[in-house]
Amino acid sequence: MHAVDWMIVLLLNGAIIGYGFYLARGTSSSSDWFLGRRALPWWAIGLSMFATNVDNADLVSVTGKTYTEGLHLLTVYATGSALGGILASFYIVPAMYRAGFYTNAEYLEARFGPATRVLSALIQLQYRSSMLGLIILSVHLLLTGLNIVDATTSWALIVAIVICSGIYTAWGGLKSVVWTDALQSVVMMVGSVVIFVTLWQAAGGWSGTLQKLAARDASEGTHFTDLVHLGRFNGGSSESPYLVSWNGQTTDLAPYVVIMGWTIVGCGYWTVNHTQTMRLMGARSLWDMK
Repeated sequence: MHAVDWMIVLLLNGAIIGYGFYLARGTSSSSDWFLGRRALPWWAIGLSMFATNVDNADLVSVTGKTYTEGLHLLTVYATGSALGGILASFYIVPAMYRAGFYTNAEYLEARFGPATRVLSALIQLQYRSSMLGLIILSVHLLLTGLNIVDATTSWALIVAIVICSGIYTAWGGLKSVVWTDALQSVVMMVGSVVIFVTLWQAAGGWSGTLQKLAARDASEGTHFTDLVHLGRFNGGSSESPYLVSWNGQTTDLAPYVVIMGWTIVGCGYWTVNHTQTMRLMGARSLWDMK
């Protein structure tokens, strides 16, 4: 990376972190901290949930797995996650919202007792702590793997970012997190468009992409159903049109069955994972939640 690149990174992230500290000033009650005063608009919630769902661990692990296994991994994951999110926001989380709960663990206590609430809270702590560790490690692997910085500098940058984000999160609560997430989402989407256009032009458009795929491994085929791996997995016309693959093993399974399975997983993620439900419960209305 050149000086201009570092300047862009520092200015963007510095501005976002600074804005998080600015928003933290008005937090004065538990409702402010947990629910952002229930004043969050739908578009900010959506952008925040997007930024939370697509963290650096996804950018490293999901991208790498998609490269080795094929786009079927990303296709069914994205479809199931979207459908699961819709089910959660329309039919599951509204019950917690109407009851005025702050957390999904509080809802579990109302249904099953305090022991369930404590167990749920402990599971959430273990789960999110593990995820944060994976996210931090993936950032380190990205910075050092691409030779952007050395290992010592990488950890120093990570520690600085963690401390700053931890302070404005603990100080400002949900409001600071959601609005900084929204800004980060815009940066991510703009960056994605720039990368896509750059690679699209470098590959020579759709025809150039197909030629490069065919040249890389002719056995993979270039038909669209082969590329998304929801049809003929290896391009063989004698194979079932409903083959899907995982870790090199192919199974004659209809794609809708796979999507249904991922929908169940996605619904669980958007409902059990408090990092997502807390954003929904901070909505200014049920309409904004949905």
